Amino acid sequence: MLFSLQALGMIEPDLSKANAGDWLFAKDWGENGLRTLAWRICRAPSDGGRQTTRTVALLNDLKPSEDALDALLSIWEDLALAEVLQYASWTLESSGCNPRWAERAISNLQGALKTFSVAQVMYLVQLAMRSLASTHQRGGVWSSRLGDIFADSLRYFSLRAKLEKWAIRDMARPAQLPISAIAAVFARDVARLNDDYVTRVPSKPALLEAMSRERGVH
Repeated sequence: MLFSLQALGMIEPDLSKANAGDWLFAKDWGENGLRTLAWRICRAPSDGGRQTTRTVALLNDLKPSEDALDALLSIWEDLALAEVLQYASWTLESSGCNPRWAERAISNLQGALKTFSVAQVMYLVQLAMRSLASTHQRGGVWSSRLGDIFADSLRYFSLRAKLEKWAIRDMARPAQLPISAIAAVFARDVARLNDDYVTRVPSKPALLEAMSRERGVH
């Protein structure tokens, strides 16, 4: 994903002086890995008037192949999972719980994103948090089990909402959790999803619709 954004001129590698020598003399860059590499945002996502000519040409005339759609969908799914995982960790910590319990719910968060948007999964996280709080107040449960209870509650509400066709409202992003620069670049400039990034279920039809809508505008 990072190299794709670099190709579009959105970001560029920013190598610190501390690691420059390692990269310069390495026989194989893989031995250093991307963990030593930072990225600089070349253009703010909100600065629509400064798009590079190359980016405009690529996106305005874009007719994505299946491979391209697969790649974009994979990026969207990864970013969406990161969004809801961060929200779950923040919700747990805000309630005085261990934020790492959210990691036990990763597979359930992934499953929920197959049916619901990021904003809707945030609401399901709130329901799971309430269930966890209620269980904790009743007592009789080992603290080491509370993380599993949170994950199980999330799965329960996700399945119930899907089977019963709940009309789930979108949760607004908390001010304490601003969108990351990488996610903003992807949502606005790469996939052109804008608000659909958090209000639509990650899918190829949603990507095609967003791209077609933007091409029509231009």
